[in-house]
Amino acid sequence: MMRIMFKYALAAGGLIVAAALLLGRVYPRAPSSSSRPNVVHTAGYPAQLSTATSAPSQDLSGTDIIVDHEKIASLPVVKNQLPPPAVPPRAIVSRFVAPHVAVQPPAPIQPEPVTTSSAVSGAPAAEEAPPPPLDEKGIFRAVVKMECPSEDRRGKYVGSGFVMPHGLVVTAAHLIKDIGGDACQVIFPRERAPSIYLVGKTEDRETVRQRHDEQGIDIAFVFLPLLSTYPEARAVFPDAYPSVPYPVCGDPALMGDTILHFGYPASFQNHSYLDEGTGIAAAYADIRGITQELSEDQTYLFKTPVFGYTTDQAQFHPYLVARSASFYGSSGGLGLDATRRCIVGPDRGGTIGGGAGENFSLFAVMGWEGARAIMP
Repeated sequence: MMRIMFKYALAAGGLIVAAALLLGRVYPRAPSSSSRPNVVHTAGYPAQLSTATSAPSQDLSGTDIIVDHEKIASLPVVKNQLPPPAVPPRAIVSRFVAPHVAVQPPAPIQPEPVTTSSAVSGAPAAEEAPPPPLDEKGIFRAVVKMECPSEDRRGKYVGSGFVMPHGLVVTAAHLIKDIGGDACQVIFPRERAPSIYLVGKTEDRETVRQRHDEQGIDIAFVFLPLLSTYPEARAVFPDAYPSVPYPVCGDPALMGDTILHFGYPASFQNHSYLDEGTGIAAAYADIRGITQELSEDQTYLFKTPVFGYTTDQAQFHPYLVARSASFYGSSGGLGLDATRRCIVGPDRGGTIGGGAGENFSLFAVMGWEGARAIMP
């Protein structure tokens, strides 16, 4: 009898111990949705560019994140970090200088309606004739690829430019200010591919360097020889060098206009194709000072303007901000106001606008008084 009771007591003790172990066991928590990382993907650049940044906490329902554009100014700036394209051995490609476009420019200003005398008198207003079609063929002939020797003359800096009348080539100051010589190859396209290699003489590089590093003006000039003294060029262009068939913009009221961007970007292998991009003029930029920064790879220091943004259209400002992509290699390319059929100026570069992935480019404004003062 005692043995039976002992067995029952032992069994009951085992059940009590097992229950205690089960009740005291710690179970893992279910994952919380609040711990899910918020990733904002940038867009508009080649696939090899991988950039992402953290955004304010939000509920993400998928991989495509939509960010309120009003919050762009509070988001970190993601700079253009494109890897260099394929280039010949030992080639040194130009360093892309990316201005800080860290603001969301205001919406384009809508012009007030103008009351005409015919409207006041009640007479029917004459319909304004539409502008002639854009002369794209003439533009393409005059936008050139630039190749300039590096400091050690073992490689080259690569960018873009455009030709104005009398063989004056306009390009970016940051492209030629540190080159290793006083001449660059000016390569005209044939069927939008660079194929006609000529040589132009740069303006004084120390002057260009001071202009860029001390005044923040990113415009420089290269001079093609007179055709009468350049048989190689005369054989291709017997009458005159091709030039952009439009004048420099004379009216500063450019906000909301369509801005076309022509250049040889790194989105095409070896910058071997003349690309056309489209954007909208969103703001002007003033030069507030000069700052020195360390490159993304932390290998060199460069100077860049500090910008302040405005939509004032009473006068020209040093730079125009347009919502258009800018790639390494297109620096110095043509910014053209397609609405007014006039030249804005050379491309300086751009950044990706915060988490929304909106692209901005800056164009040096040739109609600005500071730029007019340095025109040859």
